[in-house]
Amino acid sequence: MRIIVGVSGGIAAYKSAIVVSSMVQRGHQVQILMTEGATRFIQPLTFEALSGRPVGVSVTDQPAGPISHVKLGKWADVLAVVPATVGIMSRLALGEPTDLLSLTYMSYRGPVVIAPAMEPKMWLHPRTQEHVAKLAADEAQIVGPVEGHVASGDEGMGRLADPEFLVRAIEHAPIPKALSGIHVLVTGGATWEHFDPVRAITNPSTGRMGFEMAQEAAFLGARVTYIHGPRGADFGTLHPSVTSIPIVSAKEMRDAVWNIAESASIVVAAAAVSDFRPISPAKQKLHKSEITAHWDVTANPDILAELGQEYGGRKFLVGFAAETDNVVASAQSKLAAKHLDAIVANPVGANLGFGHWEHRAQVIDRFGGNATINEESKEISARKIWERLVDLFYREPYV
Repeated sequence: MRIIVGVSGGIAAYKSAIVVSSMVQRGHQVQILMTEGATRFIQPLTFEALSGRPVGVSVTDQPAGPISHVKLGKWADVLAVVPATVGIMSRLALGEPTDLLSLTYMSYRGPVVIAPAMEPKMWLHPRTQEHVAKLAADEAQIVGPVEGHVASGDEGMGRLADPEFLVRAIEHAPIPKALSGIHVLVTGGATWEHFDPVRAITNPSTGRMGFEMAQEAAFLGARVTYIHGPRGADFGTLHPSVTSIPIVSAKEMRDAVWNIAESASIVVAAAAVSDFRPISPAKQKLHKSEITAHWDVTANPDILAELGQEYGGRKFLVGFAAETDNVVASAQSKLAAKHLDAIVANPVGANLGFGHWEHRAQVIDRFGGNATINEESKEISARKIWERLVDLFYREPYV
């Protein structure tokens, strides 16, 4: 992807170097345009080293040759301003180009991402909100700001969004919002079934895959409810369209799922739910001398199977199956038995699956399809899984 990153003059300008570095590492071509004010916070040489391209500042600079603002406007797939100060947003909203960045914006026709960063009182000022509304009306995607500590020492809405979140927002800017208006329910992470307050039946699932499935759905335009076990959302900034509901036990997850499922068009069950729970958990910590070799347990309900019985054929239901052997055969059996539309079968073992960065999977569907997802990060794997699921979802009148 070819990306223009505009950097304006605020203290958060240094974070734009993190965004650019990550973009380049992910294989994108990045052209930097800076305002004069930005050069006082971070040197153009930094961006030239990161991007491998000359940086443009004034209207007379020619990082892409003569008439650079026109050439770059045609060249770029996305234009992002990180950070966007009050000044640059005013110039962009009012069409007052005084530097190469604002001049290029005027000649560019494509997806725009604006990442504001400023003092909270400045963000809330009526003129700022007026300019933000103008930019949004021009179909710019406004990402942030977020609550937090700012340079003055104040707390409030004005902090630049997390750099890695911005990278994903920029990457998704040109991608059609295929799930716009759709409510998606995602479960993720392990449940915990306590014997006593300090001991529990659980499993190695971190919740990373569920987190990424929820994030990707939101970037595709969905309204997402993410129900997850302990630490299942501890992987970065959640998209603002994701509502997080933390739970601990399988019973809590079941209750939360059934409270939400009726309003969802798509259910993605990526959680690793404990199969059993203790019949009589202790309310106080048990000492070793009090623990016997046996503890009576009972089976937890199969939440996804229950959903399949109730909603099979009426809602788009997706399961996940982590297997050590007979991966495809086992997944196909679950697909049929639970009345699912698709199931993501993934092998677990050395360097794959629970607790690992890489993920390999096969998306098996009720139409007989079997799409292979090769070893990727869980973020990229989630993106490819959703590409397949979206195609399957629109084959049937689920909405």
